[in-house]
Amino acid sequence: MPAAARRDEIVAVATQMFQEAGYARLTTDAVAARCRISKRTLYELFPSKAALLTAIIDQHRTRMIRLPAEYDDVPLERALDLIFGNDIDDEADRERFAFLQLIFVEAVQHPELDQISATHGKGVILQLLGDWIAHECRRGRLDVPDPKDAARMLMDMVAGSTTRGLDGRLAWDGSDRRRAYVRECIRVFLHGTKSPR
Repeated sequence: MPAAARRDEIVAVATQMFQEAGYARLTTDAVAARCRISKRTLYELFPSKAALLTAIIDQHRTRMIRLPAEYDDVPLERALDLIFGNDIDDEADRERFAFLQLIFVEAVQHPELDQISATHGKGVILQLLGDWIAHECRRGRLDVPDPKDAARMLMDMVAGSTTRGLDGRLAWDGSDRRRAYVRECIRVFLHGTKSPR
């Protein structure tokens, strides 16, 4: 099996195990056993548990934001709708939310997971979104003083589609509500709230 295919298979298995048992029980021994490979083979592809978790977060990130991608010929409202995955079906949306929920809950108990998630999840998402906003500014479709700040503002708004309780768990109001909220965030980001009168 090619290394890339084996790597993808291991990440898929490790993701399932993480969802089943959480961070503490996701050990390299357990992953190697479930994949029916030696620990040596596992370590050739993922030299540590942190590397394996990074790959899981990287894969999940592609479900959270569709960047980089080509949106030059797409109206801005539609482009942002696609970037934030507002077109996915309810089941995929629930799966995405469930994984995000798991990350938030587990990260409270495991600082190393919190660090990986912050760096390879939110950090990369902000960079990708900032790069896209900067690109649209160069094309004349957007005009903001600092694309990185604009990306953070937009992400902070969109993140409000889920609220976090004191126990770290996220509240889920359903896909329709989330989609409507995100679309309103996009509208406010692009057009503001001031009445034209």
